[in-house]
Amino acid sequence: MKLSSVVLVSLLIAGAFGCKQVDEFQDADIVSGDAEFAIPLLKAKTSIQDLLENFDEFTFIEIDPDGVIHLRYKGDVLSQNAKEFFDDTRSKLPPLIPLGTPFFTLPFSSPGQLEVDFATYSTGTVSLALISDYVGMVDLTVQILQAKKNGQPMTVHTQFQSPIGIQPIVFHYPPEFVECAGYDLIPENGEVHIRYDAVTDAGDTIELPFIALVNQNIDFSYIEGYLGNFEQLGKRDSITIEFFENWTQGDVFFEDPVIKIYIDNSFGVPTRSSIDTFDILTVNDGRIPLESDFITETGIDFVYPALNEVGQTKSMTFTFDASNSNIKDVLGSRPIALDYKVDAIMNPDSIVDQRGFITDSSFYRIQVEVDLPLHGRANGFGVVDSFDVDFSGYGNLKEVEFKLVADNNMPLAIDAQVYFVDTTGTVLDSLFDARTRIVEAAPVDSNGEVTDPISRTNFSTFTTERFDKIRDAKKLVLHGFFSTTNDGQQSVKAFANQDVEIRMGMKLKR
Repeated sequence: MKLSSVVLVSLLIAGAFGCKQVDEFQDADIVSGDAEFAIPLLKAKTSIQDLLENFDEFTFIEIDPDGVIHLRYKGDVLSQNAKEFFDDTRSKLPPLIPLGTPFFTLPFSSPGQLEVDFATYSTGTVSLALISDYVGMVDLTVQILQAKKNGQPMTVHTQFQSPIGIQPIVFHYPPEFVECAGYDLIPENGEVHIRYDAVTDAGDTIELPFIALVNQNIDFSYIEGYLGNFEQLGKRDSITIEFFENWTQGDVFFEDPVIKIYIDNSFGVPTRSSIDTFDILTVNDGRIPLESDFITETGIDFVYPALNEVGQTKSMTFTFDASNSNIKDVLGSRPIALDYKVDAIMNPDSIVDQRGFITDSSFYRIQVEVDLPLHGRANGFGVVDSFDVDFSGYGNLKEVEFKLVADNNMPLAIDAQVYFVDTTGTVLDSLFDARTRIVEAAPVDSNGEVTDPISRTNFSTFTTERFDKIRDAKKLVLHGFFSTTNDGQQSVKAFANQDVEIRMGMKLKR
């Protein structure tokens, strides 16, 4: 992360050492007759909102009606559809259903597991397998009485020459009697009745030694009733929290951080979350679980459409905040990512009288978001940044003095140190003798809002000998340490229009 103030200071120092060579004097002012020159290096004015644009594509910046900036980090949209449920239901439908008698009752429910009140076929065919020992022609009609289209039961009719051994007979006329699509199945007290009539060429009704329904590729587009306790397995995802990724030390505290779960649901059944993983990953390779009764005990109940709202999608937002979780603790633990997996359980309380529905287009979608309002406090919050430099074009100098003037309207004080590093990573020197406060935090009122800007000037002087020590430097490594007003003892608010102006120059003596 390049925190706003870090980005600014990095740009300023990069400009100081990289924008101009000291032998380019066209913009210099002569200070004295001893070949002393003042070279303006940089004048920068930027707001918090401008600086936050340096965040990556996964950081969403929003400003609330009060002007407070929010950093939001969103995970992927994770979607689960009804396919898994319908695959499971189809797998329980036997491919072969023997009919023991000419009027056969087929149970179409599993008490406490599945009770179908109404279903609509989407695909599949019904054919027959049979044995007949009669000698002559047989006229056979099979009806599934609870499966109807336009008020008429599903009927399979054929004539065949008997005797016949067991074999499947696929009927092609009329085609609507064997293609199941569009038929509604309405069990009667959890039962489906199937009747067959086998009539000989002599006009006698006979009972066949063996007859069975053959179900092929049967599937449903709609099922209504008590649909059992079914678990939808979610997908695992993670959210990178860029704000903290370069954090090296110190403490940060947000007044009102939240983690939101956005849920869209078109399953028409009671559904509850079953959170498998919801952990914060930290910069020191730690893993801290988010603790909440909604994770370990109660779960999150999804909103869902009622029986008279088939086809509708219901939406909700659930929020983990300080009142229902340990979010303040985990977001004060140098987090760099949120790792999570959210499953869903249908009919979690197994209330059979609570009827619902599922269509073949039913789905639920989950998206998780970390919301960090820039209202809080920081003390010694540290980051590191580096960039290239080249002093090869500098001539002989008696002295170099760097001057930095800051007019600050932000509630952040910045302590910094800059190291000059060669190609081997060896530190040659530092800009300041010790870590130096280069920008004071602007004063704030009791609400944490800035009342007046504040200014500060810093100097750093290099002798010829000291400057010669850094001529081989190829990188500047910036260590920045940030504190809110009163060294992190008071919470402040960061507003979009808060800005800082920094002017930097070099005074050279030859």
